[in-house]
Amino acid sequence: MKHIPLLAVLLVSVGAVAQERLELPPPFPRTNATRLLENDRINVWDIVWPKGQPTALHRHVYDQVGTYYARGGRVITTPDGDKRSTMTEVGSLSTTRKGTTHIEEGATDPPLRAVFIELKQTTPSGRAPADVGPATLPRDNAKQVLDDDRVTAWDLAWSAGPGSLRYRAPLDTVIVWLGDGTLRVSGTGTSNQSVSVHAGTMRFVARGSNDVLEMADGAPRALIFQLK
Repeated sequence: MKHIPLLAVLLVSVGAVAQERLELPPPFPRTNATRLLENDRINVWDIVWPKGQPTALHRHVYDQVGTYYARGGRVITTPDGDKRSTMTEVGSLSTTRKGTTHIEEGATDPPLRAVFIELKQTTPSGRAPADVGPATLPRDNAKQVLDDDRVTAWDLAWSAGPGSLRYRAPLDTVIVWLGDGTLRVSGTGTSNQSVSVHAGTMRFVARGSNDVLEMADGAPRALIFQLK
């Protein structure tokens, strides 16, 4: 009987691993994840991790950023079987790199909830900020929690009243609220609109939009993600 050369065995093994990697599903779409927005730059997902319901082993096909709007826990399992338990607080920033591979399983009741933004493009848009008048960010009550080549993120308590933030979007912007309030939207060519916001509410504002956003009531915390 002829022996298969060691090199051939190694090549077969490497090929099998590569094929397994190719066949892993992406993280979304999946059960317990709802698509909130899709355009040429981003996908935005509302996600819940129910206790005792593991996801499939999946590989992230895009870099991802986002935040959590309900506190909760997960168990994260890597392909080698290593398990890590985490407890995540409201407003925590999440960044996940393309190629990350794992299983996630909710570990608390009520469950962890989040809004995540998949960055479909690997580079910045290359477009300069639109001229929308005086810059509204940075400001004293806004903490910058991320600033890289594609995203700047701000964490603030968005209160109503004089001196409050009146936001126009110099860049494509995703806003995620972490509490309750009433948003006033003006500048659209129509009468002012009042929109209720609550933990998990997401709003996309296109670069250079005429929309002006301000809080009419309440002081909900919000994370503002500006896409470069």
